[in-house]
Amino acid sequence: MMIYLLAHADDLPDSFPEMCIAFMPPERSRQMMGYVRIEDRKLCAAAYVLLIHALKKENLFTRLPVFGYGPQNKPYLVNYPGLYFNISHCEGAVVCALSSNPVGIDIEKVERYDDNMARYICKSIEYRWITEIPGMEAQRFTEMWTRKESFVKSLGTGIDCHPRDMNSEESRVFYSKNKNNQYIISLRQCSKKPTP
Repeated sequence: MMIYLLAHADDLPDSFPEMCIAFMPPERSRQMMGYVRIEDRKLCAAAYVLLIHALKKENLFTRLPVFGYGPQNKPYLVNYPGLYFNISHCEGAVVCALSSNPVGIDIEKVERYDDNMARYICKSIEYRWITEIPGMEAQRFTEMWTRKESFVKSLGTGIDCHPRDMNSEESRVFYSKNKNNQYIISLRQCSKKPTP
């Protein structure tokens, strides 16, 4: 399994999405153009370009990836059978994972800590972990959220229950710093391929 990160995505020119339309599949172009903010369009385009880059770096690239959508709308690569991927983006960064098993990845920028939100999304044991070290609440809360997101993304279910009930275990966590921003990436790879 490989992870690829594009930092400084906010430095891409505003013309970047229009340049990418020339080679992006129609459904990805529609998704990108559905965003109102240019920053979100840039991140959507950058995620697709990062996927192409990852395929090339892994010597897997044969043609531009085309997305299909499985049961619960989880994307898969129509023209790369047996290869699983997942992408995520947040303000200023994009991440992509490639794997031979189903995978989920999430990236979030560490922002100001919101205790009400932490109480809303966390089980009591998770909340205690977040708040047990003073000054680390924002970082730990962000980690907890990315772990929950990567878990549901690996299953392909999306958020289909109360966030408190989402699993926060079984994800590996990585930290990245870009300028004055800290990012947390969580990755979960399923051990088994789903049965058809």
